Amino acid sequence: MNISSQTKYATFPQRLFAFNIDFLVFLVTAVLLSFLIKDDYWFWGILFSLVCVYHAAFESSGWQATFGKKYANILVVNELGRRLTFFQALLRIITKYLSLLLFFGGFFMIYFRKDRRGLHDVLVKTYVVNRSN
Repeated sequence: MNISSQTKYATFPQRLFAFNIDFLVFLVTAVLLSFLIKDDYWFWGILFSLVCVYHAAFESSGWQATFGKKYANILVVNELGRRLTFFQALLRIITKYLSLLLFFGGFFMIYFRKDRRGLHDVLVKTYVVNRSN
């Protein structure tokens, strides 16, 4: 797959739907972790690490998607339309936190840009596209 004018980019609602599914995965994970880890510092550190590894591992896998993205029928590709490396996927999830620090501004870019890229996608040179491309 190559990124072209014919590429169908994932819409903001598709990406939000996928996020909500992944959020449920982490909500369950957080509840289970809370029974095992009583110290807040360790709890949040481990949960943050799990979120990063989850996204990086799945988005750099053959699926090219987390559970939420797979269910939403979207996937993450690099600027050549190929699978991300683990490092690219890890950098992508870490840069999402920059959007949080900017009061979600980096996520709102998805809604307004023609290529539906958020700040993290622009910085890491990735695209989220429909699986049917």
